[in-house]
Amino acid sequence: MARLKQAKVALQESYDCFNQAVEKQLPALALSNTDSIKNLLDIVIRRESLSVAKKSSFPNKLSADLRKKLADVLLLIDKVDIEIIKANAKSPSIDKA
Repeated sequence: MARLKQAKVALQESYDCFNQAVEKQLPALALSNTDSIKNLLDIVIRRESLSVAKKSSFPNKLSADLRKKLADVLLLIDKVDIEIIKANAKSPSIDKA
């Protein structure tokens, strides 16, 4: 659960940073509500798509970072740690014989 707490802190920081960079603020972040986090992820993706379609300026790096952290928290809530999966994928398999 320490990893989930870390991810939530990182998400809050990324959320605050993103809100400072955009004109229209995101809805309030409710870290205890999975549906709220999913909804926020959808909103960020939609705003990014609209900015591309309108060819307007948009903080793409901040958006990508926020999406990554939103997804990470959602996965951790579902007991899936992407960092462990990545580490296991990089390590050589013993069962290849």
